[in-house]
Amino acid sequence: MDLFTVLEQKLEMVLHQMEGLQRANAELKQALAQREQVLAEMAPRLQEAEATVEKVTREREAIRQRIDKILDRLKILDLGETV
Repeated sequence: MDLFTVLEQKLEMVLHQMEGLQRANAELKQALAQREQVLAEMAPRLQEAEATVEKVTREREAIRQRIDKILDRLKILDLGETV
């Protein structure tokens, strides 16, 4: 084989690999775009869920404080009976 033939074969191989990489890159870009779209669609629901969790946490804390006050009152009553 002469050098030009070898060079042509190597060039064909590189071009073939480049085409494959370009196809793979296009597929990855498409997959990324789809995932970004799914995330964008989920963002409002995620924000809503976070707001709900925050609300429930505040409500739970308020309930805990009320229970603590009731328990403190019961302790005072219990102390008054034992005296």
